[in-house]
Amino acid sequence: MAGNGLYDPDQIAVDTHWIQPWSEAFRAQRDVGLRVPINFHTMPAVSLTRACFSDNQYEHNAFVKCFSNLLAVGFRQFTVDTYWDALRSVWSLCPVELPQSNTDAEGLPVETEATVVASTDTVMAEIPQSTLESLEEALGLKKRQDSATSATEFVEPSSTISSSSSGSSSAASSNSSSSSTSAATPTIINYPTTNGPPLLQIGRYNCTSLMTLDRLTGILEDFLKTTSTTTSAAITLFTFDVHAAASILDPDAPAPKLNQNQLPASGQLLSDVLQGNLSSTTYTPSDLREERADLNDSWYEVEWTNRPLNGYFEDSKDASGHLFTENGWPNEAYMEFRELHRLISSYGTVDPQMSLYNIGPDLDYIFPPGTIINNLATSFDSSGRVTSGCLFDRTESSITSETNSSWARSPAPTLEISANPNLPAPIPSISNLTACGITPFLDQTLANTTADKNPLPYAAYVQSTLWSFAPGQPLNSSEGGDDSNDNRCVVMTKSPYPGRWRVADCGEDHRVACRDLSQPYSWRISDDSTYYANAAGYCSDPFTFSVPHTALENSHLFAAFQRATPDDDDDVLYINLNSLSVPDCWVVGLNGTCPYLRSRETSRTTLVVVPTVAAVIIFLMAALTFFVKCAANRRENKRGRKRRLVGGWEYEGVPS
Repeated sequence: MAGNGLYDPDQIAVDTHWIQPWSEAFRAQRDVGLRVPINFHTMPAVSLTRACFSDNQYEHNAFVKCFSNLLAVGFRQFTVDTYWDALRSVWSLCPVELPQSNTDAEGLPVETEATVVASTDTVMAEIPQSTLESLEEALGLKKRQDSATSATEFVEPSSTISSSSSGSSSAASSNSSSSSTSAATPTIINYPTTNGPPLLQIGRYNCTSLMTLDRLTGILEDFLKTTSTTTSAAITLFTFDVHAAASILDPDAPAPKLNQNQLPASGQLLSDVLQGNLSSTTYTPSDLREERADLNDSWYEVEWTNRPLNGYFEDSKDASGHLFTENGWPNEAYMEFRELHRLISSYGTVDPQMSLYNIGPDLDYIFPPGTIINNLATSFDSSGRVTSGCLFDRTESSITSETNSSWARSPAPTLEISANPNLPAPIPSISNLTACGITPFLDQTLANTTADKNPLPYAAYVQSTLWSFAPGQPLNSSEGGDDSNDNRCVVMTKSPYPGRWRVADCGEDHRVACRDLSQPYSWRISDDSTYYANAAGYCSDPFTFSVPHTALENSHLFAAFQRATPDDDDDVLYINLNSLSVPDCWVVGLNGTCPYLRSRETSRTTLVVVPTVAAVIIFLMAALTFFVKCAANRRENKRGRKRRLVGGWEYEGVPS
């Protein structure tokens, strides 16, 4: 999956998500949920600090590998700690200020050590955690806190102490964001690298100058290009926790509070950095406001089969007769395949040291704090069962204040995962949290290793968030040498993976899953069994033969299945999903058309080409046939990108 840019995952990471059956399972799960508003989806979420920087190593080559591996194994929600480095005037991923250049250490002493080979196996230098005493330790003092300041705000020493500082420290402080000077002058240890700038040890942190937010967005931009097809594209969420970098003069102390002159200026705002690489693919607060204000001109201006499912948000009419909503979000079909947006960015927390930073200008591009995360408290027993905080209530058929899973997220419990886990075996607590309608947030380092060194524990975590197909499913339709077309229908099972799906022979007789389309969680099981092609007739009005669209819908269906058949020998149930038209392409309904293939002659593994390639092909065809006018009419003006109409919906390679 790697392209020619910064996105560079290990092949072992790619293979855990992008080959069969995993690729089919995740793609089918995405497809059945395309009509559900994006705020009701569960997805694997991770703290970038925990997964990549748990050892305080901030080296750019290792980070490229780590972030690439996390994207490759399937993480789709990231919490990013970003630090404003006032000394260099950059948004950094390193928690401490770095010198303005690799040759200028701001007047601080520098020691040069052995060269570090920049690879994922050897980048960690065997160096002490800290090379200096803090100012207070050196003078036998303790930090003081002014009652008028924040609990996390650093208070500068008295003028008497400051006057004893050395000349070099005083000179450095004039360029540093720190308002304090140190009698104990810190030493920077320089570890040359074989690929890029040196690794600098400053206090307990080891950083290179390339560890900036620009590097993260560059990796992400290349990932979006690499996955810009209808079979690979998915929505990705980022939450940015904003900090001030610790002073280079006292790197192990809390960061100082920055004054107005030290904060980002116009052109340096967080939104400026994100827009630099990602503006065309980011869904913004202004997009949401405009679409909510006129649904007939946005989310409802699509084919009926791609409109948002009922019951997930309320709409009303304004004085002009326009439909609007105050609480809705777009579904993925509209956001990703109609408007070509694949990213959402949001503020998380903003530290008191950055309290003078005005986030207002960013809010046209970045959602405000608390928008895309609703943190919930949950608890688990020793078997991984969710004992409190679960949003599943078998007695409810609609969304209530107690069962509202909009943007719901909760930290995963402490996990013991081996360095070489059994990937098909779900982690119980993660699977159960997902089944509760809650996104599991990984805020810990797995198997005592970062994802650049070993992505497998992180892949096991992601695969445990799969709520649809059972491990090893869906099987190929010709599994075991059977070339018939019968083994292409999907059933829900009671064992060995309760509530999960597997492939079944379409000619078998089973009961049928029926859903009231006006309510998300209202399911009924048919009284009698039948074969798949006849299943729709076994659901009585207002219920319709259907398929779960979210993890929480799936939990409600399984509960209805258990109630309807407590002692039934038949432990499987038809859901409305099949690959009857094209092997390995899972669609809803007997007349469902695979959106990924154009003709019988097209290989079943062929992906819809990305817009750049499509444009070249169209241009060449026009030049050869001289049907310039005809070709021009088939171009879409919006963003100058080409789309393909398949079955009434615009499927295409999604641009980055």
